[in-house]
Amino acid sequence: MPEPAHHEVVTTSLIRAALAKAGIVFQDRGDKTGGWVDIGPHPRVGFRADLDALPIHEPEDNAPRSGHEGWMHACGHDAHAAIAVGIALALNRLELERGVRVIFQPGEEANPGGARELVSEGVVDELKALFAFHVDPTLRVGRIGARSGPITGSADSLTIVVHGPGGHTSRPHRTVDLIEAASRVVTELPTAVRRSIDARAPIVTVFGSIHGGDVANVIPSEVTIKGTVRTLDLEVWEALPGIIEKALGSILAVSGAGYAVDYHQGIPPVVNDEDIVEFVSRAISRELGSGCVVGTEQSMGGEDFANYLSVTRGALLRLGAASGGGDLHSAGFRMNEAAIPVGIHAGLSALLGLVKSLG
Repeated sequence: MPEPAHHEVVTTSLIRAALAKAGIVFQDRGDKTGGWVDIGPHPRVGFRADLDALPIHEPEDNAPRSGHEGWMHACGHDAHAAIAVGIALALNRLELERGVRVIFQPGEEANPGGARELVSEGVVDELKALFAFHVDPTLRVGRIGARSGPITGSADSLTIVVHGPGGHTSRPHRTVDLIEAASRVVTELPTAVRRSIDARAPIVTVFGSIHGGDVANVIPSEVTIKGTVRTLDLEVWEALPGIIEKALGSILAVSGAGYAVDYHQGIPPVVNDEDIVEFVSRAISRELGSGCVVGTEQSMGGEDFANYLSVTRGALLRLGAASGGGDLHSAGFRMNEAAIPVGIHAGLSALLGLVKSLG
């Protein structure tokens, strides 16, 4: 039953009921979805799972298939939630001197996302460390991908409205040719942004939408351009709004076009803490074998796990889930469910290792 961001009502109820059977009290968020559980006294470390799905039509031959037409767990959040439930149930059987908080986060695919809400509610204020898995369809089951430092990119949205008086295409010299001006923005802004930052910092500026005009012989009075900007560098991310504004002014000054820019900083890059990665990797390797933890590549895709890292140290690890299916966020994605018990075992080991290391 995949559900939209911030509307994971059935999902939250299923999780609450599964944990209640073991006597675990689920901490609700009032009229909001998601929540958390504390296993043991005074939690100082935590595990995060996300719950929401994507507006993708699931192929007819998938089994089991989505019970909510038009929505699909094409990013593996259902597996993340199942792993978190399994970890909570396993922890509940142990005598813990220090507790663990297991967080069931709504709205990871939304902007603003559920992580920002939970941070504002103080859910991670007392935690010394937090970690999470994200399934990886390119990594075979039984492998855990780990990396210190930046692992995923920021995800900012950009809307530029270029405006002018409009006019006839036979007399562009009497007006402002907005199609030409907008085209210059699309072709020149990525380079201008690239030249404004350290060449060693990865940056991706890509446009996904451009709209303006209706007929061939009329120069429009407005053109709207939409895109995203992504980086792995936290300092660059913080400076991007000013960089974009300055670059746009320079590009459009020659044309005489006016413009308005709406730059929305979505989420920062996820920057894994080196010590947390080391603690978690060592604990997982000790239980699952020395070859199970492997290096992993950086991705420019965004993950709102980054919001937690403004409050506490943490690490996002990749969980092998290859099944021969497609990529994340696609209708061809296939989740290898054999990854779920691996995730529970590895997650439990990592949490116990963090408890021992951090107290």
